[in-house]
Amino acid sequence: MDRKKVQLGLMFAIVVVVYNIVLFLLAGAFHTSFWTSYAFIMFSIIMCVISFFFVSNEKRKSQVVGMPVTVLSSLYLCIEFVMGTIFMFFDVAFATVFVPQFVLCALYLLCFIPAIMSPKNYKTAREELKKTQAKTDEVVTIKTESEQKPSEDKQETSKQEEEE
Repeated sequence: MDRKKVQLGLMFAIVVVVYNIVLFLLAGAFHTSFWTSYAFIMFSIIMCVISFFFVSNEKRKSQVVGMPVTVLSSLYLCIEFVMGTIFMFFDVAFATVFVPQFVLCALYLLCFIPAIMSPKNYKTAREELKKTQAKTDEVVTIKTESEQKPSEDKQETSKQEEEE
């Protein structure tokens, strides 16, 4: 792993730890809206980490809605971070907290998933599969030809013996 990824990983870890410490010290009651918002915030952090670390460089640079996947993930993290933190401190109905965060998450995933599974990447995978199949067919053909040659040699030998 290169130095930039290690630094970025440490930064994510420190932010999550500090956020959790401050959050759990300040939160008085842990009600439904708190845990719902907490789950969405942690999901947004995980998705941001995935987009930075586990998505290949080529896919990471692919444009979605006019921006790279990493920028989209960072934007989602920032919006969710603010919205979720605000919802955490109000004991309101579950639907009031869940619906806006779910809609935001769904919009994000509708942009993120196609970027990762773009037709360009499908085309590359299809070409790789065709190359592999061509190599396999070539090996099978060579093997089949080599298996037929000894039997032909045996037939020629037996014909020569009969002639003698």
